[in-house]
Amino acid sequence: MKRFKLSSKQIIIWICVNYGLFIMAFFTLGFMDSNKSIVIANFILDVVLCAVSLVLNVILFSTKYKTPIVGKIGLLFTTLCFAAFTCYAFLIPESGLPPVLFS
Repeated sequence: MKRFKLSSKQIIIWICVNYGLFIMAFFTLGFMDSNKSIVIANFILDVVLCAVSLVLNVILFSTKYKTPIVGKIGLLFTTLCFAAFTCYAFLIPESGLPPVLFS
């Protein structure tokens, strides 16, 4: 398997693209019908985007990348906030957002 060599700038761009896709996917959920398959697909997409962003953040913490530590911690914190929001919005039925996952 060929290894990808990404610069820190490319990793940060991919993380920001993942953030944009996450926000667009979640807000388009409100414009569609509350069909169970759409909500499940959106949940899976959000989980995958959070997982990919988390992996990219871990790669960015490598010593070969000379990104400032404040930037690394800020991106990691944002990713963890998106992951927590996904858990809150989709997995906690008391939140009231889409209880369709549990019906």
